[in-house]
Amino acid sequence: MAPTDEQSMTPDPHRPVSAERIAPRSNARCALSFDVEDWFHAGNLRIPPGHWAEMPSRIERSMETILSLLEEYDTIATFFVLGWIAHRHPSLVRRIRRGGHEIASHGFWHQPLSHMTRKTFVEDVRRAQVAIESAADTTPIGFRAPSYSIDERTSWAFDGLRELGFRYDSSVYPVRAPHGRYGWPNSPLRPHRVRTDLWEFPLPTLTLWGRRVPAASGAYFRIAPCAVTTMAIEQNLNRGISVVVNIHPWELDPDQPRVRTSIGRRLLHYTNLRTTRNKLEHVLRRYEFVTIRQMLNAIEKGGILARGLMPKTQVLGRSGEPIQRRAGEKLKNIVKERGAGPPINRPLHPR
Repeated sequence: MAPTDEQSMTPDPHRPVSAERIAPRSNARCALSFDVEDWFHAGNLRIPPGHWAEMPSRIERSMETILSLLEEYDTIATFFVLGWIAHRHPSLVRRIRRGGHEIASHGFWHQPLSHMTRKTFVEDVRRAQVAIESAADTTPIGFRAPSYSIDERTSWAFDGLRELGFRYDSSVYPVRAPHGRYGWPNSPLRPHRVRTDLWEFPLPTLTLWGRRVPAASGAYFRIAPCAVTTMAIEQNLNRGISVVVNIHPWELDPDQPRVRTSIGRRLLHYTNLRTTRNKLEHVLRRYEFVTIRQMLNAIEKGGILARGLMPKTQVLGRSGEPIQRRAGEKLKNIVKERGAGPPINRPLHPR
């Protein structure tokens, strides 16, 4: 009998950890990101914003799970915080920042860009900036659109982001999603400039039989077997393509309320909620992650990621400057004492 998806994620105590570690053939790296939104913000559930305040919030418990896991695995991530969450849960945003993580923006009202104009988009993102800055005293330089909704029809958003001072976006899925609600087929797979001073860090895909399919983020991370996520990450790394993995906090909450909606949307939202934590732990054990800001800083400091020239003994500080890591020094101590982030090119050795 074939093992279930949950059973397949159980670590084998007789298998050495090093057997799971596969170093990429290039200096491309993985970034780990989270879209900080509550269960009732999810697009599949279609709960109108006017009812959000009536819903029982579960974001604190979901984030507690995530932040504890990141501390356990000595990992720093990028958190795209919804402005509505920053306004309602400012202490949560401050806690994320205290952990040394990057704070980025997810807009305020979690509306797909196809429902907005450039004017209403700029107003929404500006409102989120104010909420995030008020909560955590930090100005985000990165943005992710709700439901990955920047595509060829809404590329005007790049001009709005540039106007607001953002330095990067991570909203584009370079493949049309199976349900057809987002995706920009044939857009570049690698980080690239979309405006003179604005970079795009696309979501990951997997190439099978010559066709791109979405992978390693959101529902594709949660629903697909872990072997598919591993295949997608390592296929990209071995091609020299940096990977941005993305997860939603509610995807680690199997006990969240159930909402009546269509069968298709129920399947997309609720499938495999009980396996997401195990899958997250799997990638935390297997890969070294950096923040998207660190990827950007490395590129802007001379194309280090693109050329694969980062010395393996260095750790990048938040400014992008290298900081020497003393033997045996833990990453979280570097973050607290010297303002550094995780190593931009640390090899995939066993812990």
